[in-house]
Amino acid sequence: MIEPGLVHALLFVAVAGVFLLFARDWSVRVVGAFLIVPRAVAAPFTDGEVIVLGSGVVAAVFHVVYGSLYAPAGPSEGGAETLTPPEADDTSEPAACVACRGSIPAGADTCPACGWSYTAR
Repeated sequence: MIEPGLVHALLFVAVAGVFLLFARDWSVRVVGAFLIVPRAVAAPFTDGEVIVLGSGVVAAVFHVVYGSLYAPAGPSEGGAETLTPPEADDTSEPAACVACRGSIPAGADTCPACGWSYTAR
């Protein structure tokens, strides 16, 4: 017969294994699955342990499946994405000044009332 203290320690290791099932790396997930096995071999699971460990395993499986199906697209192969520079401000029409709500005349880049400018100085 195995001591109850050892069974509880193995249960702790099994719960840690369930948490490892949520990792990004497949090798860590495999280690997590192997950490559950010693507790299963040492003594039969109680009903509460089955519910806790089973729900964790089911949640981890859904996490892996959902993550593989709906993973965000990474950068394209061949290097980093190239960013296009922003377009120049359209100064062909008058604009409202964001600082004082005055009017910036067409063709100007500074507000005549307060001196605020769209361009960095």
